[in-house]
Amino acid sequence: MLAAAAATLVVSTFAFANATATEADTALGITSAAPPAEIVIVAEPAPAPATNAAINDDHVTCIAKVVHHEAANQPRDGQIAVAHVLMNRVEEGFERDVCAVARQPRQFFNIDRYQPNPNSQSWATAVAVAREVLSGEAEDHSRGALYFHANWARLDRFFQTRTRVARLEDHDFFR
Repeated sequence: MLAAAAATLVVSTFAFANATATEADTALGITSAAPPAEIVIVAEPAPAPATNAAINDDHVTCIAKVVHHEAANQPRDGQIAVAHVLMNRVEEGFERDVCAVARQPRQFFNIDRYQPNPNSQSWATAVAVAREVLSGEAEDHSRGALYFHANWARLDRFFQTRTRVARLEDHDFFR
């Protein structure tokens, strides 16, 4: 008797394995008329873009000090352009990073002694501009400039030998 039950089970399993989904449901006593569920494969989500948390805070401060000192009275595009001059100089090999560029002798002011009001709106804007430029989110309004100069001041011999590539409010940008 045990052998007969085992043989019936083997035959039933074989028939069930070779049956269609509807036949298998019927064999199991399932009377649902719903179609079988589809299998959906979900792709892995794309990695999150780099966030500002990965940005070096010292670099933010160096750029923000230059932007604040040189262009706080300029529109945002002009401030972004000034920040890009520092970035462009790093890309051209002037120095290893933006702080080293900002500290080059006779290029800017003494950023280590410059202490803007950290609670002012102009400082908050300069910091935001620095972060935006460092993260790569800001368009280079300087058009690859390596230098800038107040356009109301007389150009010295150095700037007379450079090509002006952009003008934004009170600054001319040169290569």
